[in-house]
Amino acid sequence: MIKYLKMLYVPMSVIFIGAVFTGAYFFSSVSSSGNTFSAGTWVIPDPAMVVINEVMADPSGSDNALMLGGEWIELYNSGGTAIDINGWHLYDSDNNNELPISNLNVSGGSTTLSAAGYLVVFRNGDGDFVLNNTTGDSVRLYNGTISGGATIIDSFSYDIGSIFTDKTWARIPNGSAAWLPNQVSSIGGPNI
Repeated sequence: MIKYLKMLYVPMSVIFIGAVFTGAYFFSSVSSSGNTFSAGTWVIPDPAMVVINEVMADPSGSDNALMLGGEWIELYNSGGTAIDINGWHLYDSDNNNELPISNLNVSGGSTTLSAAGYLVVFRNGDGDFVLNNTTGDSVRLYNGTISGGATIIDSFSYDIGSIFTDKTWARIPNGSAAWLPNQVSSIGGPNI
């Protein structure tokens, strides 16, 4: 009998310690940071479903004004699962000019981009990320920092002569490959 108890002791100890110290209690549904575990199936958001959807490169007033003014970039999640993009970065054409995405510079204060949802990232006083108004430029979205080996998720480039004060570049329809210049802003909503 003692021999059988010794054989069960180690496996049962591992299960107990794993459950207690990792918080891995066995529930039928758990959500955490954009991932959902339900009945044995992990739903992992696809970062490729997040696209740059609208760009305000030349607002009236200061380009790096505090929210809700200044330059901004609207992101769109064309996927069916919410995704948290906290820690992702936007870059202009210079790899040293980064705009980290955090709850401090997004509309609504949350970096979770809902399924088929929009999230607006503002410069909000940032001094090095700059969308040029007199020459062409680009906006690039990465899932981290370039120096940290992040992957590019999406990008958009524009040319001189296509920048109009208080007008945007926008994908119409949302998430499509077609970009149209000189659009009336539809910040945080569908481009029409």
